[in-house]
Amino acid sequence: MPQIIPIYIPTYISDQNYNPSRVLPRLFYYNGLIDCETYYIESGSLTQSGMVIAQSKFPYFDNYNVVTGSFPTAGSKSLLFNNEAVSYGALPSSSLFTEYWDTYISLLYNPKTRLLTAKAIIPLADYVKMELNDIVNFRGSYYHLRAINNYSLKTGDCELQLLGPIIPDTFSRLQPSPEPPAPPVSGAYAEVSWSFTETNADGNFRIYRNGSNVVTATTTTSGNLRVSGSDVINPELYPVSWTAGVTSSIFVNGGATISSIATTDTTVTGSFTAQTGSIYYITGSVVNNGVICCTPTITNITASGGNTIDISFTTGSSCAACSYTTIQSSTDNINWGGNNTGGCTSPRTITAPTSSTYYRIQVGCASTTSSYSDSVLFTTSSVNYATLYWSFTPSGGSSQFDLYINGSNVESRVTTSNGVYNVYMGDQIYVVVGVGGCSGISDHANAYTTGDIIVDAACNVGSTTLTSYTYTVLSGDIGTALSLNAFTSCDGGCL
Repeated sequence: MPQIIPIYIPTYISDQNYNPSRVLPRLFYYNGLIDCETYYIESGSLTQSGMVIAQSKFPYFDNYNVVTGSFPTAGSKSLLFNNEAVSYGALPSSSLFTEYWDTYISLLYNPKTRLLTAKAIIPLADYVKMELNDIVNFRGSYYHLRAINNYSLKTGDCELQLLGPIIPDTFSRLQPSPEPPAPPVSGAYAEVSWSFTETNADGNFRIYRNGSNVVTATTTTSGNLRVSGSDVINPELYPVSWTAGVTSSIFVNGGATISSIATTDTTVTGSFTAQTGSIYYITGSVVNNGVICCTPTITNITASGGNTIDISFTTGSSCAACSYTTIQSSTDNINWGGNNTGGCTSPRTITAPTSSTYYRIQVGCASTTSSYSDSVLFTTSSVNYATLYWSFTPSGGSSQFDLYINGSNVESRVTTSNGVYNVYMGDQIYVVVGVGGCSGISDHANAYTTGDIIVDAACNVGSTTLTSYTYTVLSGDIGTALSLNAFTSCDGGCL
């Protein structure tokens, strides 16, 4: 059921009279569609009629992103340097300032820090790798590298601007650099340094040497392996229980030797020949990229015969596998119910109410469900049936008339009568007409039908029963009037 909340649209004013303000282009987070009280979009003009479309969701843009649920929380990210009051949810605790500038400004204006200018000689190989804000050690203290000025490509002479010393608690937050790999092994050996990581997925990582399995990993781990020169090394990775969105990959030496990646339920593998005195870095990973259970879209609703309708729908690409779908109905687009659960094939055929009705659909995946689709109104005002006018006229003897539609007896009469019945494309119609007790000069029992759809007859002495052939309602019958007339009589012969 949609939430009864107001629709939030960011507005910018220039004064207390709410005059609009000129706003330059800016960034917002798009937080998806949010349930809200029903609103209506109307088209048309004074000279041309349009249509009214009911909506129960609106696109939610904000300065803050949504991490979980529908609204921002204290852990949400912000696009503001100074956070403003929220329209929904809770005010984030961080801003652009605290995320990117707080540490630097605190260091810059902390009474314990200073800006230091120094001269240095930096080899070109190191200079091209250095980045501003790197941590450097100068005379036993750690500093932020703020600038490298007047660098000489010929001699390596330059001037440095250093900010620091770094406050101890700031330095403790810096992640240490990874340990360097073991040096190459001299002699007839090569070194293989390997690692395997799993992120929200399951996989098996193996390394084969000359066809023999020497490394097996099923969880995030790493290690080193000494191999002989000329050994054939074959790393292999495959997912244990693959689902849409899981990516498997193997890289050797940053992709220089082997670079394999797969996004389907296949094994990732490759091989290379080790060289004496060389180091090889093999990395394998299996990652679930967070593929979601996608919200479906109803594309069409059509009458499919009888009192049923076909609801056609689609889902987006790269979605988690569908396990089932659930269709709900509503007469007011607010109160929903009548859950109808079925398969994932479009269209879904369901029994339709006799009045105009809103429908929406949801996809169920292995362990989660999507949001419901936007609702679509299906109206029965358009004619999707034919009108069958039937009558029964007995004359003499004891008579019986039975009208069958789709195998069900819908009318059973013994006296003169008539009526109207709505039939739909594909409906199957037949009648059973009987008469008995005919004797004397009127001893021939006659049962027969006339009209648009069934013309049939039966005759016998004393009594007879006519079971007519079956007529199937065609698409051309829809919107028309059909007639079916049945008669019984006792006469001196067959009519």
